[in-house]
Amino acid sequence: MKNRRKRLYKIVAWMMAIVTLVILGLIVTINVKTYQPMPEALMAMEAENVRVENRVIIFEPEGEVVGNLVFYQGGLVKTEAYAVLGKMLAENGFRVFLPKMPINLAITNTGVFDKVYQTYDNGKPWYIGGHSLGGASAAIFVANTQTQIDGFFFLGAYPSDSSDLASLDMPVISIAGSEDLVMNEDKFMTTKALLPGDTLYVVIDGGNHSNFGYYGFQKGDGQSFITREEQHQQVVNILKETFLGMR
Repeated sequence: MKNRRKRLYKIVAWMMAIVTLVILGLIVTINVKTYQPMPEALMAMEAENVRVENRVIIFEPEGEVVGNLVFYQGGLVKTEAYAVLGKMLAENGFRVFLPKMPINLAITNTGVFDKVYQTYDNGKPWYIGGHSLGGASAAIFVANTQTQIDGFFFLGAYPSDSSDLASLDMPVISIAGSEDLVMNEDKFMTTKALLPGDTLYVVIDGGNHSNFGYYGFQKGDGQSFITREEQHQQVVNILKETFLGMR
């Protein structure tokens, strides 16, 4: 009987060791494959108007807050890679929130918007959007929430088949790059049926998938013909003009 128990304990111990090694291996693999922020993004994180609270990067505008914007990062891209975009939006009056997602996947915490909203609501309009998988993850939240949201946007993204946003009564913007080879073009076209009929579709001429953030060149993407800064500026202009009616 004792020998049987010893064998059982050994088997359990070996199984636990194997599971631990598998988990550690997955963590290492995810970390290796995660895109890191470029120097420009790290520099933006040093700005005086940025702080990190409750695992959320917050960019405060210097003047009046015209709106609050929550941005979901692309899949396996460090949140800080979008700091330049956050800084540029803050310079145009948006208070910007970049939540740090578990293992850098927004799909693991699609409802983080509610936490940000409940903590920082100031009576100003609230907007939400994201890049790539972050856009799809934000769409999952919007399709299932009762929280008041005043505008939604995709950057190089589209909704999943389960996210029907066709009845949304708010501005919806879909921005893509003409040289984006990461986003599935067929899915992008077929999922248009899930978006409102008056959705604003904008294609940035010469832009690609990688230039929506500052994390280097994404594998499989097309070569851009404009700079990251130019692509970012076009995104900021589109969001500002559509959400705020400002030029």
